Amino acid sequence: MDERKGVRICLREGFAVTGTLGILDLAARRGLVDLAECIDRMKATNFRYRPQMLEDMLSRYRSGR
Repeated sequence: MDERKGVRICLREGFAVTGTLGILDLAARRGLVDLAECIDRMKATNFRYRPQMLEDMLSRYRSGR
């Protein structure tokens, strides 16, 4: 979940919270998606992200961790 108010409420209620990138990372680790392809496609949209975060994810993905 990427919306801040919703995250705060979920955390307060004891739920685990992850955002779009976390879901993609989990799906890639399970072999369900190609993370590099997903990230390339996201870059072509108006999705907001920290570039270093994407690079770190790709680096971990490519190294198999």
